[in-house]
Amino acid sequence: MIRLLFIAHRVPYPPNKGERLRALEQIKALAGHFRVTVASFAHDRRDYESADALRQWAEDVILAPAGGWRGTMRGAACLLRGRSAGEGVFYAKNLLAAIKGAINREPFGLVVASSSTTLPVALAVPAAARVMDLVDVDSDKWLRYAETSRLPMRWIYRREAAGIRRLERMAIERCDAVVVISSAEAAVLEGPSDKVVVVGNGVDTEYFTPQPRPAGGASIVFTGTMSYRPNAEGVCWFVREVWPDLKRSRGDLRFLIVGRDPTRAVRRLAENQGVAVTGSVPDVRPYLASADLAVAPLHIARGVQNKILEAMAAGRAVVASPQALEGLELAEGSDVLGASTPREWKETILSLLSDEAQRRGIEQAARRRVEQDYAWSARLAPLVAMCGRLVGGESGQSPKTASSPKQAATEKC
Repeated sequence: MIRLLFIAHRVPYPPNKGERLRALEQIKALAGHFRVTVASFAHDRRDYESADALRQWAEDVILAPAGGWRGTMRGAACLLRGRSAGEGVFYAKNLLAAIKGAINREPFGLVVASSSTTLPVALAVPAAARVMDLVDVDSDKWLRYAETSRLPMRWIYRREAAGIRRLERMAIERCDAVVVISSAEAAVLEGPSDKVVVVGNGVDTEYFTPQPRPAGGASIVFTGTMSYRPNAEGVCWFVREVWPDLKRSRGDLRFLIVGRDPTRAVRRLAENQGVAVTGSVPDVRPYLASADLAVAPLHIARGVQNKILEAMAAGRAVVASPQALEGLELAEGSDVLGASTPREWKETILSLLSDEAQRRGIEQAARRRVEQDYAWSARLAPLVAMCGRLVGGESGQSPKTASSPKQAATEKC
């Protein structure tokens, strides 16, 4: 088998965030066809401990310490020079040195890199082919942040958008293939190219399975990393604009906000009657099982919302904003329900809570859809096949000659 280097900007384990989940599932899928080495930055002691878990699928794991406060300073310098702050935070010199040692033992036939900030490392590693998984088109996300922010953050976000856009263009120019998570992301990626491939996310339908609801009052749930701005802003908007009318209509109703690292604004939502903020939990499944339905009231949403797929797999009806549904191929009205205005949110949720037959119909349709169309093996099959073709064989048996490192922006900002 050909040796494959998978580069991640954060250790892809445990899979408790969307970026880690996607990277881990890619590693697992590729490990059946390539000899995988994982290279990543370690941000704390837990990252080094996670390396042992990754060795279930990877024959080697290469970690290098992240920049810490020096990385933050380099990130600020990059912004001032018109580049992405991420290039400074994830400065590649120490990780490249560790990868060089692995190359001296045996070269890599293929490099797969996840997130635009890893592009300089990917371009500096000799390999027959390079695949860049941008996941989301982050330049557009930072522009959206700028539109809703005041100075100085508006300036910072615009500079970051320009720096990320530069990396996205470089990926299309210099890599053999560029992957994005949905057709919607491909549509906003500047510089259309036949190199751009859509590889969507999936869900583990064996891990997330429908469970009976415990007896008790009605509840709705939101799951996600609560330090992530779109999640935090979404639940704050929901509690401010929708929750008061919902609570007046259904006095027994509870709203569970489940996820790690809640911001101060999110924690304060627990001061509202019926709202609970859990913080980090070992397993979101009991919270999905206890809820009558799940909500995704996001106004800025990139890519595929794993929280929606997980709730659907757990057999829960989902009400979501148009932005949250953008990257998913779902039938609105049968697989999920959509809502935009506070009034639409209130009416849709109250209708589901009062009409058990309607709710159960959506739950069953949601579960069928993820079983049929969102299994990880099916979603990642195009990536595995593409990687095989790039190195000259479907199972990676017949490598092309490794090319020299392509010119990369690995210098300090």
